[in-house]
Amino acid sequence: MKINKRNGVFRTLLSAMTLVAATSCSEWTDVESINLNEPTIEEQNSELYTKYLENLRQYKAEPEHKKVYAWFDNSEKNLFSRAQHLTDLPDSLDAVVLIHPENLVERELQEIESIRSNKNTKVIYSISFDEIKAAYNQSMESEAEAEPIAQDFLSYMVDTLQHALSIADKYDYDGISIGYVGKSILHMTEAEKDEYKQNEKAFIGIMNDWFQRHQDHVIVFEGNPQNLINKELLTNCSVIFVSCLDVNSVEKLTFNLQLAAVENVPLDKLAIVIPTASPDESDKETGYFADGTKILAGVAEWALGVGNIDVAGLGIYNISNDYYNPSMIFKDTRNAINTLNPSIKN
Repeated sequence: MKINKRNGVFRTLLSAMTLVAATSCSEWTDVESINLNEPTIEEQNSELYTKYLENLRQYKAEPEHKKVYAWFDNSEKNLFSRAQHLTDLPDSLDAVVLIHPENLVERELQEIESIRSNKNTKVIYSISFDEIKAAYNQSMESEAEAEPIAQDFLSYMVDTLQHALSIADKYDYDGISIGYVGKSILHMTEAEKDEYKQNEKAFIGIMNDWFQRHQDHVIVFEGNPQNLINKELLTNCSVIFVSCLDVNSVEKLTFNLQLAAVENVPLDKLAIVIPTASPDESDKETGYFADGTKILAGVAEWALGVGNIDVAGLGIYNISNDYYNPSMIFKDTRNAINTLNPSIKN
């Protein structure tokens, strides 16, 4: 009931703020436009905006709502579009995962602090075991999917993780997304299983150790949790994002989610991460179901009725691709958030 009451406050505040902004080119509702130096909503009614932000922060602090994370490509430093600004992302996002966490410029640091302090939006980054393994195999001229010999791989992984984890303190990140796709051990030889177990144990052990020393930070999981041999780490994760970046149907979404629902995987934390539609108009596969509809446009309705699994949230990869829409920026993202958390306007 608390959330419903707060939703009512959101609805009232947003209605009033919409009226205040009715004569301006609000970035909440318009596509990219020429900068006319028109006053922002904050400038037009600072008291109302302050109250809105207060309720927004309270909403995000409530554990009951379904979490929405956005993977954000921040590779471009000389910006040419509002889609590349963290401060233009939908307010109700719970967290942003920076795809390129290093070499942040002053503008990025300022925008991170703005969305964190004003909107209680967490900013984290991903560390992927599979990417570390692929980079090592490339350096050794091995196949990307080959399982490295643990004795040789361990030193490389420790050095890589030591650097990757140091970024959290250097840039004051709120946490880490732990990436682990892995693979099933059912058809491995005993020798392959041994190497696989040693590599996983080392990676997960280092990540667990970091979290024990940074318990004020958030960690989430991204990948295939069913492939973890030791699943204890998952109990510390706020959300467990099942990878659905290659799906092309709602049936595949359901299949991937159900594959992850195994023993020792906390079902109440299961969410999915999906791709946005490609900005390349000739690409009708990336971010689309087989029937031609955008995955992001239909995924929230699917998430509300997945059998015995109560989907805990949604991850949106390359969210900037959703910026341009005729009627509203980040239209499909906003609609998904509102569907997952009815009456929350963002």
